[in-house]
Amino acid sequence: MRILNFEITDSRQPRGNYRRRVVIPAKAQPEAGTPSLTSYPIKLLTILLLNFFTSVGVSAQENFTDVRDGHQYKAVVIGKQTWMAENLAFLPKVDKVYTGLFEEECHYVYGYDGVNTDEARQRAEFEKYGVLYNWVAARTACPSGWHLPTDREWMELEKFIGIADNEIVHRDWRTSGDAGTKLKSTSGWKLGNGTDAYGFKVLPGGCRGYEGFQSDGYAGYFWTASTIDGDNGWRRGICSDSPGIARQEDRRYFGCSVRCIKN
Repeated sequence: MRILNFEITDSRQPRGNYRRRVVIPAKAQPEAGTPSLTSYPIKLLTILLLNFFTSVGVSAQENFTDVRDGHQYKAVVIGKQTWMAENLAFLPKVDKVYTGLFEEECHYVYGYDGVNTDEARQRAEFEKYGVLYNWVAARTACPSGWHLPTDREWMELEKFIGIADNEIVHRDWRTSGDAGTKLKSTSGWKLGNGTDAYGFKVLPGGCRGYEGFQSDGYAGYFWTASTIDGDNGWRRGICSDSPGIARQEDRRYFGCSVRCIKN
């Protein structure tokens, strides 16, 4: 118990200061090493939040910078993998839309048919969708510490977000778990926006295909590092009119987006 002396003014008494002796019980202190009761709600909330994020496999987004050009990216943890949360935009050079090569690197910016990288970077499509790469360019485009994901690494992501085991290796569309809807952004699609349940934010950046640029606003296509034969590689497709993710083969001179995965 501690005793405090202080002065107060009581309006019911004649003016002047009066000393009163006030006894305040000393606050009980917990024994050393014993947490106070008030700390339990905070600790409980922390534990619940940690358990939640562990169960869904998603961490808060973080930023990293590509030292080659100073471009900043967001990244997100899904399951045991760390993915870029936006398309790669590394552009060492740009090619005209009908320059299609198998063995040499090609880079495209949707809607731009020139060879001036400064002009290409001014395009709204570059800011929104990044760069389209042929397969050879995609293989080496990721910054240090990151790489182009393999077909199997994409499958790990897809299985985690809900594609069924008996469907995971199928070619073409796999719709179980509405996996495509979960990865699509909540806006920017001309049809069928997604829920962006994991912060992956797929946008419909289209591709460079047989007919030049196509599918802007309706589909996003992503190279994997895995090939089928000398002319074709595995890619992923996410489209407006399907809740799933397509596992498809495509000509390696096509231009697709790239999502890098951390080493």
